[in-house]
Amino acid sequence: MHHQPSKMLLLVGLLLCLTPAHALTTFPPKFQVGELDEDVVVKCNTAVPQVTWTLNGELEPMAELFAEGRTLTILGLDLPATGNYSCWAGSVLLDTTYVVVRSTPPAGKEEGMNISCQAESYSGSFRCSWRVPRFSVFRARLTRSNGSFGEWVHVAGRHGRFSASFTDPSFCPFAEELHPLQLHLEGLSDNSFLNFTIHFFIRDIVQPDPPQKLTVRQQGNQLYLAWAPPASWPLPKSYFALLYRLQYELPNGTQADKDLEGVEETSLPAGTRRVRISCRDPYASPTWSPWSAWQDVVAAQQRGPVAR
Repeated sequence: MHHQPSKMLLLVGLLLCLTPAHALTTFPPKFQVGELDEDVVVKCNTAVPQVTWTLNGELEPMAELFAEGRTLTILGLDLPATGNYSCWAGSVLLDTTYVVVRSTPPAGKEEGMNISCQAESYSGSFRCSWRVPRFSVFRARLTRSNGSFGEWVHVAGRHGRFSASFTDPSFCPFAEELHPLQLHLEGLSDNSFLNFTIHFFIRDIVQPDPPQKLTVRQQGNQLYLAWAPPASWPLPKSYFALLYRLQYELPNGTQADKDLEGVEETSLPAGTRRVRISCRDPYASPTWSPWSAWQDVVAAQQRGPVAR
């Protein structure tokens, strides 16, 4: 790029205090997002009338800059012009702003960016994970069911994969969900910024834990299997019902399923070798829990209840 000596300001002192552009491990205290090829004005938060500027420790920044008083204009923001802009009074660091270019989500990915959220019950707590290559840090904030904003949660990733837990303290498990939750996400790479929002109801992301305490007992010639709801599932049972799916294996290796609702015990076909069980909310989320571990029927009769 062509530089105008009368308008360019050279790098000055204390270079060790600067943060390199490639060292992002969390959100900078102050950052600014600009559009590609458009001018960006960076302001130095100081009362000093005239300041000097640095960019990523470079003596000759690869950017067209126009400085005036406490402001710096980046003429036609591009990727080489992104990074850490610091303003100085002599050798005194006054302010720092990290400048990045706004990134557009890939076509068809605006809603979700491969994000997946899951709640184990109606406690108002859930966990989300997403994958966005090239971005090193994210932060996320929940708009709660009462309309208030949660605090920003800073999320570190690994190889473009991120996950974080959230809680809506205003969530009431006994009330009808009238409005979806909103999860706002902002991500930074060394030179780009990405943000998007997803909307969902807790009832649509609930996946219970597996049922627990599988117990096999024999009464006469009949085998019976009993179980308990997941420990994380809310009470009372009469209000938070569960639909159960029993899978059992016969001596010839054949497997069969059996759906049950409103009970926590059932008979087993003669000759059953082993059983496992899953569950889901019958009125909202269609997502089944993971299967419980296979329970050997003969061993279960010998050792009694087994808690997962």
